[in-house]
Amino acid sequence: MSDSRKVRKIHFYIVAIVTAFFSIFSAVVMTEPGQSLNLPRSWTVAYYHYSEYFIALNMALLAYLWYLHTKAKLWTNRRMRWASKGVLVCIISANFLLSLLFPPRQTDAIYMTVAQANNQLRKEEIIYAVEINGDVRGFPRSHLRIPHIAGDTIGGEEVAMTFCGLSNLPVVIDQDIGHGEKADLGILIQTHNNLVMVERNSGDLIQQITMETEFGESDIKQYPNTMMTWEAFKEIYPDAEVFIYPFDRWMDKLLVKAFDKPMEKQFDPERGAIFPTLDMADERLNAKEQVWGLNSDGKQIAFTHEFAKQNPVYEFEMAGKPYVLVYSEEYDIVNLFSLEKEGQRVTFGEINFKGETDSEWGRLEQVPTQNGIFWMVWSHWFPETKLMS
Repeated sequence: MSDSRKVRKIHFYIVAIVTAFFSIFSAVVMTEPGQSLNLPRSWTVAYYHYSEYFIALNMALLAYLWYLHTKAKLWTNRRMRWASKGVLVCIISANFLLSLLFPPRQTDAIYMTVAQANNQLRKEEIIYAVEINGDVRGFPRSHLRIPHIAGDTIGGEEVAMTFCGLSNLPVVIDQDIGHGEKADLGILIQTHNNLVMVERNSGDLIQQITMETEFGESDIKQYPNTMMTWEAFKEIYPDAEVFIYPFDRWMDKLLVKAFDKPMEKQFDPERGAIFPTLDMADERLNAKEQVWGLNSDGKQIAFTHEFAKQNPVYEFEMAGKPYVLVYSEEYDIVNLFSLEKEGQRVTFGEINFKGETDSEWGRLEQVPTQNGIFWMVWSHWFPETKLMS
């Protein structure tokens, strides 16, 4: 072999290795394997922010590899085609895979009556009830796992239920996230066991648990939701509508089966998180214990289910504002309400889980809380949280 051919061969294989490494790394950093390897969140954000340049670089490397191939003829055309397919698969995985697997139902969600939904839901199914201006929707946890987002107009307000299965966290937001137009929400990835959404109009990223945006200023309004069983929901809200995901794609059943084992692990108190990206340093509770968290004005507090049972009406203050926690033994419901109305602190004798009191103040305003979120996720994102257990 001549020296010039050796040089071309070395050059070709260096470019081939660089192309393969860059392609695979891009796919890994933007999909679940990257989280399994505990790659930094900043890498994911950076790749997304400059994704157009990364795609262009990936394609340029592939084009250059083809150019070298035409000169050196070290591989067969068939091997080059397979290599090209591999690069394209990596590009698709890095930039489009999760949005294809988990299409949001922000604008085309299907809702049924309680009677219709009753045929599809078990009595112990977890439901997140959203009531706005007397209008109620129910969102079954199992029907949120694939789309992650379901939108509707509730009580005259255009809202979206967002859900992260890894955190076990539902968060209801206004569909205008502060840009003066209806947001176009999609799924990007999860970081530190919590969902990251993309707002396609602005290109911004939204971390679900904090509702903080990555690149721009947004003022995202949140609405409260109440966690309960289907048995309780249909008794309390017999006239409500219920979100039902149709599971009508060929891949949906495969995704559900793929979820089963990992989610068993995520809920198992004896096992760690699916993705080892959490601090896990706060051992005040079992990592998998579910808590009800309040994040307001830079302060956080979390309540365990047991604390709520032992203190069914618990008044407290946080960041100078008065609140009351209410637990319903009948329905096993935990809710938080503001004790401030018209600039005054509310006093009452009796109160129920809907915030209805026997005082002149009437019904209190429910406060958006993180219902049933795993302690390991809550304490990771809010390490300074106060805990009531």
